[in-house]
Amino acid sequence: MIRKKVLFALVVLALATAMSLMTLPASAQSVTTGDIAGTVQDPSGAVVPNATVTLKNDSTGATSATKTNGSGAYRFTLLQPGRYTLSISQQGFGATNQTVQVAVGQVTAANLQLQVGGASQTVEVTAAAPLLQTETGNIATTFNTQQIENVPNPGNDMTFVAQTAPGVTINSSSGGGYGNFTAFGLPATSNLFTVNGNDEMDPYLNLNNSGATNLLLGSNEVQEVAVVSNGYTGQYGRQAGAQVDYVTKSGTNDLHGNLKYWWNGRYLNANDWFANHSGAARPFENNNQYAASLGGPIKKDKAFFFVGTEGLRYILGTSNQVFVPTPTFQSATLANLAASGAANQIPFYQQIFNIENGAPGLSHAVPVSDVTDPSGNLGCGDVSGTTVGGIPFGAGGLPCAVTFRSTVGAPSSEWLMYSRVDVNAGNNDRLGLRFKTDHGIQATYTDPFNPIFNATSNQPQYEGQLTETHIFSPNVVNNFIASGSWYSAMFVEPHAAQARALMPFAIQDLDSPFGNNTLDLVMVGGEAWVFPQGRRVTQYQFVDDLSVTKGNHALKFGTNFRRNDISDAIFGTYTHPRLRIFSTTDFVSGVIDQIRERFPQKIEQPVAIWSAGLYGQDEWRVTPKLKLTLSLRVDRNSNAVCQDNCVSRLASTFQTLPHDPTIPYNQMIRTGLHRTFPGLQAVAWQPRFGFAYSIGPNTVLRGGIGIFSDLYSADLIDNFAGNSPTRNQFTLGGLPVAPNVPGSATSTVASCNNAFNTAFFTGGTVSTFKATAPTGCKTPDYNSVANKVFNPTYQEWNFELQQGFGRNTSVSLNYVGNHGYHEFVYNQL
Repeated sequence: MIRKKVLFALVVLALATAMSLMTLPASAQSVTTGDIAGTVQDPSGAVVPNATVTLKNDSTGATSATKTNGSGAYRFTLLQPGRYTLSISQQGFGATNQTVQVAVGQVTAANLQLQVGGASQTVEVTAAAPLLQTETGNIATTFNTQQIENVPNPGNDMTFVAQTAPGVTINSSSGGGYGNFTAFGLPATSNLFTVNGNDEMDPYLNLNNSGATNLLLGSNEVQEVAVVSNGYTGQYGRQAGAQVDYVTKSGTNDLHGNLKYWWNGRYLNANDWFANHSGAARPFENNNQYAASLGGPIKKDKAFFFVGTEGLRYILGTSNQVFVPTPTFQSATLANLAASGAANQIPFYQQIFNIENGAPGLSHAVPVSDVTDPSGNLGCGDVSGTTVGGIPFGAGGLPCAVTFRSTVGAPSSEWLMYSRVDVNAGNNDRLGLRFKTDHGIQATYTDPFNPIFNATSNQPQYEGQLTETHIFSPNVVNNFIASGSWYSAMFVEPHAAQARALMPFAIQDLDSPFGNNTLDLVMVGGEAWVFPQGRRVTQYQFVDDLSVTKGNHALKFGTNFRRNDISDAIFGTYTHPRLRIFSTTDFVSGVIDQIRERFPQKIEQPVAIWSAGLYGQDEWRVTPKLKLTLSLRVDRNSNAVCQDNCVSRLASTFQTLPHDPTIPYNQMIRTGLHRTFPGLQAVAWQPRFGFAYSIGPNTVLRGGIGIFSDLYSADLIDNFAGNSPTRNQFTLGGLPVAPNVPGSATSTVASCNNAFNTAFFTGGTVSTFKATAPTGCKTPDYNSVANKVFNPTYQEWNFELQQGFGRNTSVSLNYVGNHGYHEFVYNQL
């Protein structure tokens, strides 16, 4: 397998090297721009060299000019998406004008034929992107403003448009995976989203960023979207899946704007079938969304502005099946506690029952039946068929629970504002400045028993980009982007102190269905173990693309640098214990089957990670029909670091570690480390080759092959910053439920933590720990990693046949494949 991978890379690299030696190359588009390329011919079909080609942006009046080469070819590079007018003049021929639409991430072909003498002509081209892609082998789909506005889009999520691109499938993973969609079978966490060249990403999970509504709002600001898979041109990198590039609207010489409003509410939605069946009322829902924008000139042909705002406020009704112990079962449980010698736990159990008995909607509850509990245990779990407090329950007895549909809801809101200024600073410079701010409150968790257990997230965001395009000459153009962003996504219980006073931990029931049987099986206490957590992320990024055009070749160099500084608050999880019931028989006797709690040294840790990429590429126009692309990209992903040196690792890999219980903990475990991994791949080499061949005027054969790699997500550091002694985790069972009784589950876990810390920091061993720890305490689990970590890497290829039928229809047949290696695998030993 390794020999095949090496051979594959060498073949593509050899092709790229051979091509790069042939002549000086030309240029191509970037993630925020497009190109226009074509050939000028006379009426006989012969090429016309040295013809003057002038390009004018119809919206801003910006102009540039070039001349055709000896083959009659011309090219304009790194153009802002939009509508342009081409003008061609040559002595002895009439003037020719043609309107052309430039699409982000695309090369628009515009071939022109001059007329003899003084005749002139104007060719009108529709505003759509070309249906046939004759210039590169990239799998690229571009959506213009009209398509973005007209695609049905629930919530106006910017990422939704990408799901209509070929090869994209909604991520329907039932295994807890992340990401909105997968492109041609690649991981849903391998996609990259950019806005004006700025990574719109959550580096913690390798997902697109989103606001408080879990949507990426801002569709009304978007001018174009390009979805690129198998991007054989070198600017595409750092993620191996689809690259989704958004370009935002700019002001023009004409004043323009819009105002939009959407509403959806209870009166437009039927009640849930289960809620109707149980007599629960239709939940209250009210969703209000708006968008508005205005753009225009500050000074005609020189400076332009664009401003806008969007927002969403909603209350989303829920429908959860909730089970509450019957009064008879509650009384029987209290009697059983007294009979079992656990009378000191009765006050705490009464506290649990009081919370459950106060559930909104309990008045609609009905006794559990075989329909609502298909196990046939009537909500009793393993108590079914036995007596509790002398009363038979379950099979052959009374039901243990009543059930109802809970429809409680909570409000969420998000609003954003954006502004942009563009300046034509002379004929050779285009400047752009954009700023966006986003604010919202998310209803993260809504408890069916008491809103005091609810969780929310306040998520402010700020971002901005500065872009500069400089034309050194008609054949040399540079595009530079500097961007930065900051956002916070902290998830907390706003009434945590009151919630813990009412219930100091959360209880999940995995035997009988007591509690919220639809969401996390929470019996009582909400999702206390999940909070607090979250992150605050600062990002700055620099992107540069340099393009040189000469002859029939193209040379392009580019670089991309991104750094993220993260305040990582994942260490707050399980600081409030989670208790689990596996046996109702144990619970009615005052025993909890499992408790898990963590003891971090700090709730938040400062983490940093960066990546840098370089590429060079050659696009060779072999003939007017055949274009080849050779590129080589190199990416360096940093070793994520903890600025407070909070990383802990085993002294060697798990396989080579001496498993001798007499060795002190502090000799087997290295603490106070700065870097996450012992070793990391230095660089990821990614050679690529693409081609496009026009078999006929309406038929194109295109494709390519290449190597693509992923960044690794910053959350990997949590596995090692979460190792002991930075964060100790203990899981025990068979202990009293109530926290205020001798030997309770919570006090026992705390004693385990104290015993471990004492043993670790005084040179103790496993025996030392067990001698001082309560019975049942186990040493914490540990995460280990290979000595050298490699970037997830994929070989990708495709072969496509495109056939056009007129100007508005085309059919594509595409074979796409990929093969991955060095993918991360988590093994639990």
